[in-house]
Amino acid sequence: MGGSSETGYGKPVLAAVKLSDVDLGQLDFLDDAERQMAGRFASTMQRGRFLAGRMALRLHVAEVAGVDPRSLHADYVCRNCQGADRVHGAPRYRAGADGLWIRASLSRSGDWCLLAAVVNEQVRGVGVDLESFASANFEGFEVVAMTAREREYLQEVPAPQRALCQTVLWTRKEAVLKALGSGLALDPSLVDVAGGVPLLPGWMSGPGRWVVEDVELGLLGVADDGVAAMAVVMNG
Repeated sequence: MGGSSETGYGKPVLAAVKLSDVDLGQLDFLDDAERQMAGRFASTMQRGRFLAGRMALRLHVAEVAGVDPRSLHADYVCRNCQGADRVHGAPRYRAGADGLWIRASLSRSGDWCLLAAVVNEQVRGVGVDLESFASANFEGFEVVAMTAREREYLQEVPAPQRALCQTVLWTRKEAVLKALGSGLALDPSLVDVAGGVPLLPGWMSGPGRWVVEDVELGLLGVADDGVAAMAVVMNG
């Protein structure tokens, strides 16, 4: 299946799961809206991976929160469309009518799914991103997705390592966008992750506001090559 670990500062708990190992016979754990959304996928593989990812995330959240997965109510928040289906956007869960909100995130790459969950009212959002090594290595990527400072940073990296570094920056950027709840609706070229703290238009930044970390996939039992990052934004 994979493994799990708590981050060094005791906030989100991470796990990695092989989607092909998820038991889809437990679909009754999911909300009706989640199962209906799966029907929108034309491909059987895409539909299966969507359902497996949602199942894996719910089971991970339940383990972190110490509750029955059937007690969790999913409430996905999209800051862009405020859609009524509540099954896409930034994931969060509530255990029962009066339970605390559990912030969560997932990212799929091939047959692997990276998961994060945190029970902490001070956390405004959490995001993770998982990519293959070469996912950001294509012509024109720097122009459409990176800030001027990030492009300058890349020029200082030795040429043989540049493609990998570019993907590392992209995973951090995607994780930050997921933590914000905006996703790619916010132009990624406006989000700077070249430094230790992300710089965003219209958002406060600072060491106490954000934590952005690269994820060591080997510690989570991921056998395939890849790159991953996690971002956490705090209230305040």
